[in-house]
Formats: sequence, structure tokens, C-alpha cells
Amino acid sequence: MQIRQDHYQQTGPFISGPLNWALFFGSVFFFVLNLFASVSIFPSYSLAIGSSPFQAGLQNTIFSLMAVVLRFFFGPVMDRKGPRPPMLLGIFAFATAPLLLMLSPTYSMLLAARIYQSIGLAVYLPGVSTLAADMSPPGKIGTYLGASRIFINLGLLAGPAAALFVIGEFNYESWFIISAATCVISFILLYAVKTPDLSHRSVRVAGSLGQIMTALTEKQIYPVLGGILLYSFTYSAVVSFAAVYIEATFPNSQAPYFFIALGIAGVAGCLGAGALSDLFSRQKLAWPLLILLGAGALAFSFIYLSPALVIVCAVILGLGIQGSSLVFAAWLIDLSKPELRATTMSLQENSIDIMFALGALVFGLAAQGPGLGTAFAAAGILTIAAVLPLARISGNIIAGKNQ
Repeated sequence: MQIRQDHYQQTGPFISGPLNWALFFGSVFFFVLNLFASVSIFPSYSLAIGSSPFQAGLQNTIFSLMAVVLRFFFGPVMDRKGPRPPMLLGIFAFATAPLLLMLSPTYSMLLAARIYQSIGLAVYLPGVSTLAADMSPPGKIGTYLGASRIFINLGLLAGPAAALFVIGEFNYESWFIISAATCVISFILLYAVKTPDLSHRSVRVAGSLGQIMTALTEKQIYPVLGGILLYSFTYSAVVSFAAVYIEATFPNSQAPYFFIALGIAGVAGCLGAGALSDLFSRQKLAWPLLILLGAGALAFSFIYLSPALVIVCAVILGLGIQGSSLVFAAWLIDLSKPELRATTMSLQENSIDIMFALGALVFGLAAQGPGLGTAFAAAGILTIAAVLPLARISGNIIAGKNQ
């Protein structure tokens, strides 16, 4: 399977200055704010317009599954056309979908809007990683990818809280107008970002499937994807069931403090892990961070011993989740062919989404069976036990390539 490149010459070295990065980070923040707000508020909106609880959950499931399917198409498109045009399309979908709901507040329109919005979920997050890598100075991909992850985390923290406040004080329509306006801001900011004119962005391959199959021929990505699957499973469990487990263990406790500590530690993990992985190497940092995450999940099963363990575990889990997430993403970028970078990052995002769905299912069953404490302990032990074989496989592949 041959890859042909139409050569567009770069007129000079591309340098992304502070203003350019500020425009990019601003776009990331406003889009992610709306992304996570939509995940948080649409179940309650669905119930408010008369749907059943099952239907309220179904719309988020369809949103995620459609994004997984669409990435198999849009990932290769981003490699052929560059990440920014599909990202702008994704923002446009998010900006206009709330307006459709204002015209027709029905469940059928909500499903249509969520399918439409799934374009944004499919393209924006892999596009962020791809564009950050393209814009980063040589040897600094981890540092700048870490900076972009900080704004993703800030959007995660701000989006649901802002949406719930506006809806509580006013109504859903008010939030839909604000959502559309902030998406327009994200669109304008990204449109203003100057991006490198790279020759590999005009790659031609025998279809999107051909690009995916070519990306999968790089054997080194498999243990990295294994690490991504591991942290995604535990991340899903923490997001979905940590509050339930804390409240069951310490009734009337302040479970929100856990998520505040988790978020702050995650920001620190993004900053530190990115720079350290640039300074040393991805593999020297990725596997220890995954062990740290496993240790955090295992320790979380013992929070019944002391309320202070809730905050301690939040810090460990925040560092482990965000640190390993960042380093594995940077490692995947290093391993991917430049002309197939967006395709490879789309495989990462699909792995995360699939494991998020599986993690929520497994831990939901555990809540009715052996209990959440046992489930967190098992997840921690499984993560730690899986690190050694994955690291060994990765090392053997690297050693074989160097011979």
C-alpha cells in the first residue's frame, strides 16, 4: 500500500508564537467547556421534555458511539486535509445544534442534534493533539501537549458547573444561547490560528481504510494502546462511581472536594509529565505513572479507614490519570508517521471512548455484586499487574527495531 505525497514547500521554518498559542488554547477551552456541559445537562434536559430515564441515557450513548464510527472516516481526512478544517466543522456542529433544540424541543430532535454534535466529538480532541504536535518546537511536544491538556481540564471543570448554574437561575434556552455564542468564539479563535503548511497534509492513500491499516502496521503502538486502555478503564470508574462510593462510605460527606483535588492534581500532572517526558523519555515515565494510577485505585478501596484518604487518593489518581494520559498520547504521536498522525490519534480516542463505556458497565455491575470497594481494588491490582508485560513487550519491540 503506497503513500504518495504532493509536495507543498514550506517557505520557512514555522514558529508558533505566544499569541498563536493563546488563540489555540482559547479555542480548546471554549469548545471543551461546551462538550462536557452537553454530556452533563442533556440527560436532565431529556427528562424535562418528557423522555424516559432510559432515553435520557441513550442520547449520550448514541453521541459517543457515533463519534467512534465517524473517527474512522474523519481521522484519515484530517491527515489528508489538515486537522483544522474538520475541527472547524465540529465546532460549527456544536454551535448550531442548540439552536435546533430551541426550534423543536422534542426527543427526536435531541437525538438528531446529538448525532450531529458527534462530529465535534469525533474530530476536535484528536485534532487538538495533532495540531499541538504540528505547532510544537522540536523536542517539546510533551510540554505543549501538556499545556493544551490543562485547558481541556479547565473546560471540564467550568463547563458543567456553568451550564447547571445558568439553567438553575434561568432556563435551558438561556444556556443554549450561551453555548452557541461560546462555540462561535471557539470557531473564530481557531480560524485565526496560524498552522504550519506541511507537505504530508496532502497525503493520498487508497481510502480511509487504507490509512487506518497503514497506521496499524506500526507494531510499537500496540503496547502504548494497551496502556491507554488500562488508564481509560480506571478513569471511567473514577468519573462514574467515585462520588457514589465516597457517599456510601461517608454519608453526607463532601465528595465534591475529591473532584476538586482530582482536577488540581491533574493540572499538575499535565504540566510535570509533559516536560519530564520531553527531558527523559516517554517509556521511562509512562509505565511508572500507570503503576501510580493502579496504586491510587487500590488505595481508594481502603478509604473507609480514614476520610483523609479520600483527598490523598484524589491526588494520586489525578496525577496518575492525567500524567499517564498525556505521556501515552505524546508517545503515540512520536511513534506515528507524520502523514498518519491524526489517524493514529483517532484510534487513541476510540480506545478511550470504548473503555469508558466498558468501565462504566463493569463498575455498575460491581455496585450490585461484590461492591465498589472490591471493584476499585481489582482495577488497581489489574493495572499494576499488566504494566510489566506491556513494558516488556514495548522494550522488546524497541530493541528489535534498534538491531
